[in-house]
Amino acid sequence: MKLSDVLALQKKKKTTSNSEKKTRPKATPVAKGKSEIKVVRTRETPNPSALQFVLNSQIVEHGNLSYESKKDCGEDQLCKILFDKPEVKTVFIMDNFITVTKVDDVSWNPLKEQVWKTIDSNVTLYKSDKGAKLNIDVEKFLSLSNDEKLDAVEMVLDRSIRKNLAQDGGGVEVKGINGNIVEILYQGACGSCPTSSTGTLQYIQTQIRQQLHKDLEVKSV
Repeated sequence: MKLSDVLALQKKKKTTSNSEKKTRPKATPVAKGKSEIKVVRTRETPNPSALQFVLNSQIVEHGNLSYESKKDCGEDQLCKILFDKPEVKTVFIMDNFITVTKVDDVSWNPLKEQVWKTIDSNVTLYKSDKGAKLNIDVEKFLSLSNDEKLDAVEMVLDRSIRKNLAQDGGGVEVKGINGNIVEILYQGACGSCPTSSTGTLQYIQTQIRQQLHKDLEVKSV
């Protein structure tokens, strides 16, 4: 696949009907055959067990993919092959990077080179459904329905949190709201990062309190 074809695919927008259930954007592999998309460098993350493999092209236009085992991979052949390596713990794919987290007691040498070559040989484009842009009136947050509360939290994460986490090779998913407690799940490099349960969690809670309601608490699950 030529890079011009890659760019053309990325410009295609998939429209969604109003009857579709609101969910975080999902992505599935679509391109097959030899690809000219390659790893251009690696980037260290705050998590010493996670390494970000940066590509020369965007492969996911919206959303992300997060895998914790081979059985989670579905039709994603790249991730299946990555999980054939017993040293690989999780795989997180977003924008133009793939974050691989290894088991803690294994060295990146020679695993780093092995993962690099695996990505180069098997990387593909991913088709994603773009969710509607959220713009929720949160002035009376506690009186909103549960779905509206979830949408409001997603709005805060999208505009204030996810971009920063992505720069470090990670992400965050909202699992639910129980009373005043917002439950989140870390993805990618954030999953086992030493700061995810302290500084990062506190920052997310501060943003959600400032933008939604002062009594909200954030819990990692």
